[in-house]
Amino acid sequence: MTYLVIDDARVVSAHQTLSAARAAETQGLRCSTEPGPPLDGEPAWWSRPPQSGGAAEIGILRTDATELGFRFELRACQAPAGSCSHGPCGTYTTWAVSRSYRLLDDLAVFVPLSWIWVGTRSSDTRGDTPQFLTQGRALVERLAPAEREPLRAVERPPADTRPLDERARAAHGLVVRFLAEHFGPPPVADSVRVRPILHGQDIHLVLDPSISADLPLCGTMLPGLTSDPTGSEPDAHRCDLCFGRAPIVPPPVLTRTEFEAWTAYLHGPGS
Repeated sequence: MTYLVIDDARVVSAHQTLSAARAAETQGLRCSTEPGPPLDGEPAWWSRPPQSGGAAEIGILRTDATELGFRFELRACQAPAGSCSHGPCGTYTTWAVSRSYRLLDDLAVFVPLSWIWVGTRSSDTRGDTPQFLTQGRALVERLAPAEREPLRAVERPPADTRPLDERARAAHGLVVRFLAEHFGPPPVADSVRVRPILHGQDIHLVLDPSISADLPLCGTMLPGLTSDPTGSEPDAHRCDLCFGRAPIVPPPVLTRTEFEAWTAYLHGPGS
């Protein structure tokens, strides 16, 4: 059992004992003293007394309170780079919902600027299926070693020669694609085309139809002139984000149709 310290529905810390959670709560938040409904002989949560006539706020929550309808949400910031103070902001978007706090928390390690929130979206059960739980745990176990440098003899070369930031980008892409497969909307009748555009010396990919003609898959706004590449441009460079991993912006997770079009383009002949 894990005790979560909650601030405005956002998980700020997790603890193995109630006393540790109470100690963490007193560091900057009001103490939770009002017990919630019993669950296995102990309150499922503790609330902070309301202030100025407001509603009571859950301060400490047990992870097994999912039996009472709570779900955990993995949310990530969708604001363009440099435009958000992350306090948290109003542009967080839910990527996944599950009864398993531990799995979502482990996946959040690979998603920049993400948090775990507490919600009551009990009708969304996609994050509780055996397939999602099994595949999610397997993905975390596979990616976790790549996030750290293992101990090794000095004279032996590392098993993975990629820098840690490159490994993090690759892991991030795999997690985004995994969540897109499980939580993306179902296919729609409208077809989606992926086409390359040339901006300066960089080749980007855009979806057609697109939210904006100036917004490629990497999420970098491209003011000025763009053109269709001919394949003979000297020194043209393919955008690593558009071609290398699932994008964050504009959509946090591509729709299934967009995801399939994007992966089909990347794996197609000549790409």
